[in-house]
Amino acid sequence: MAEQSMNKSAEASRKRGRPADTDSTDTHDRIVLCARERFAAEGFEGTTNREIAETAQVSSAALYHYFPSKVDIYIAVCDSITEIFVDVFARVKASETTLEARLVALFAEVGTLGESAPSTVGFITGISAVVQKHPEVSKGTDAFGKEFGRNIIDLITTAKEADQILQGTTVQSFADLVSSVLAGLGRMSARGDQSRHVAVAAAFLRLIHTAAQK
Repeated sequence: MAEQSMNKSAEASRKRGRPADTDSTDTHDRIVLCARERFAAEGFEGTTNREIAETAQVSSAALYHYFPSKVDIYIAVCDSITEIFVDVFARVKASETTLEARLVALFAEVGTLGESAPSTVGFITGISAVVQKHPEVSKGTDAFGKEFGRNIIDLITTAKEADQILQGTTVQSFADLVSSVLAGLGRMSARGDQSRHVAVAAAFLRLIHTAAQK
């Protein structure tokens, strides 16, 4: 799986103290990946900078060189997940033209992401609780939310045969519905309930198919 291969690659290049790789981008990305895993598993409050440094196999000094605070690390993880979903939406939009086909492709992409990179889904499902207690991370979470919402709306408004599915519903309302369903599916994946995730996604897409045939 994608996340597992990234982890193996990161493990192969780690050692205590200064990172074995001298490429600062590689070190930065490894820290972000390891932080995402820790935040997803332990939450914001349950994760310490020391644990992130140990997981990434860098010194505390090296960690602070890249990220002055845990808030900065959390925001960087939000930015990395935003990039992941920008790529997801780009692939869906490029591969399909009708709204029904795009929704099918989007749900398939999200399902694959839940299986291959569970820490991504786990991190996202914890965002709302973190923001409530730590509004200082909202710079990252707001950017993710706005970009995600913008991409869903773009996916709808640029799709063919959207009117049959919308049936008088506003684009924003339908986008909110899709976002809510995806959020619920994400929570199922984060709990390890992948079979229920698949069943719910299939039920929603059957409703979409029925609407598209009217």
